Amino acid sequence: MTISTTYRRLTIPNDIKQLFADYSLTISGLMTGAASNAKISKNLKFDNIPPAIILHHLPDKQISEVINKDNAAESINRRYVEQLAELSKNFNLTEKLKTYSGCLWSSSGCRRSCLVFSGRSNIFKAVQYARGRRTLAAIDRPAEYVRGLIYSIGHHYKKQAGGALSVRLKGTDENNLHFKKVSLSVNEINNINSYYGLNINYSDKPRVISEIFKNDSIIFYEYSKAPITYLKRLTALNIDVTASLVADRITGAADAITAVKSGYRLAVPIALNKAGRIPRRVIISDNNGRRVDISAISGDNYDYRPADPQKCAVILKAKKSAGGDILSAFFISDKLGPQTIGGGLIELIY
Repeated sequence: MTISTTYRRLTIPNDIKQLFADYSLTISGLMTGAASNAKISKNLKFDNIPPAIILHHLPDKQISEVINKDNAAESINRRYVEQLAELSKNFNLTEKLKTYSGCLWSSSGCRRSCLVFSGRSNIFKAVQYARGRRTLAAIDRPAEYVRGLIYSIGHHYKKQAGGALSVRLKGTDENNLHFKKVSLSVNEINNINSYYGLNINYSDKPRVISEIFKNDSIIFYEYSKAPITYLKRLTALNIDVTASLVADRITGAADAITAVKSGYRLAVPIALNKAGRIPRRVIISDNNGRRVDISAISGDNYDYRPADPQKCAVILKAKKSAGGDILSAFFISDKLGPQTIGGGLIELIY
């Protein structure tokens, strides 16, 4: 008896192939899986939480710093990277990078203590090099980059054998890739569906990435320090959003209260004194008399925020990054009594 087997072959469009070749990217490596990310690896400990993948870029204006030959940063992960400087010149990005920021709503404390500068990135310069290549590729050719993300998400989805997959595109920056609309041809959709086991419908109109994957078990979730109008734009795209407290921003208290009153959970970074001990409640008041009193849960047991209730405080243990300052006003102190934050007060109730 002869058994006939049909082998599916993936055909990558030439423009995506060229982008990946130019910036040394791969389908499997564009998105990072749990094996290479301590935060999302925690999700694997829970049977009811889907595995996650995350996108790592350089934050804020860091891409401009790493291509600056005069950059004299002390920590490895903030230094000049010659290969990235060469890439920016090769593809005429130098001028564009001068006005680029990957984190429009970051504060000074956030930028100084960003977790992108912690862990392996301060040991291996290759980590920042990889994040820099992704950042440059996204800036250079955003449409091709987003289509490349579709293939990378498909790759990781296939590895789950059709099971649910959660996705974070704002892993280390506040990029706007969720809003970039792209078109897929009939042949491209058929090939993607056949090879990865997806259910993407054809449309003659450009679509955002969450719309493209709407028929599959792919859940997008994000943290964001953006104003409420931006958070609502993300929510409208069927993305689960957790607002982030920016305590050292002049409108920090007001922004947090607005987010909670609008139904969002709130990530609160605290310099915890004892592991596993977190406040029961968090009270925030602003200078205009508004106030919220919300229950608190630990955000460090897992990263999958869609499993958490809305309108709660997600307590995250503050971690010191290379060159960062865990005592900065960006982090809340682990103590009793009201604490001053931008435009108001916060109090932790134990």
